[in-house]
Amino acid sequence: MHRALLPTLLLGLALQARADAVDMLVFPNPGLFDVAADGRVTGLGGGLINRIAAVSGVEMRIQVMPPARALQTLVQQPGSCVAGAPRLPDNEALLHWLGQVASSSMMLYGRLDEPRRVATARELRGAIIAAQRNSLPATWLRDQGLRVQEVRDTLNGLRMLQARRVDYWLVNELVAQRAFQSLGGEPPVKPLQNFGRIDAHLACQRDTAPAALDKLRAAIEQLRRDGELVPFGVRP
Repeated sequence: MHRALLPTLLLGLALQARADAVDMLVFPNPGLFDVAADGRVTGLGGGLINRIAAVSGVEMRIQVMPPARALQTLVQQPGSCVAGAPRLPDNEALLHWLGQVASSSMMLYGRLDEPRRVATARELRGAIIAAQRNSLPATWLRDQGLRVQEVRDTLNGLRMLQARRVDYWLVNELVAQRAFQSLGGEPPVKPLQNFGRIDAHLACQRDTAPAALDKLRAAIEQLRRDGELVPFGVRP
């Protein structure tokens, strides 16, 4: 090979490598996305990100940040992706949706001493209900005309319910169950009513490189076919 061509070839390989890399945005959720002292992301969701990277061949540059900042970055920064985004009217047209990675119940929780049974949204009139900011439960509560107290993360919602600062807590049941397991022992609250499904997707910013999008889309489909998404509620 002519020496003059070597820098051009290396530059082309470097550009290809960058094109096949994405910034995977992660917001901590106990038991689902745990962040170790050295910055590694562990838990069930951390394992899923590693599998997506391995199957797709796309480099994952993991960035840990609060949910609100992650969602803002997701729609503004090319090459940004999130594994677990809900499809909402506000973000539907802003992102590439590459495949469903999780499905769970939208569960209403109450305190262990809660005497009421809740069957319909109408019975929640006047109550204050905690839900994570920018989540499907928070959107659903507002659509129902109910009083929502938006919280930063899963544990914040749980603690506010236990401290009687809110009356109920509406949350993705998969996320809640993982949080309970991370705390050890029996759940400190009780499920009252399932108000529907929450489907979460791998989503990327609109200007992300098409080559990376294609590989990620194919990887999610392969994981689904092979049954690797069953722990997340997605059947083959």
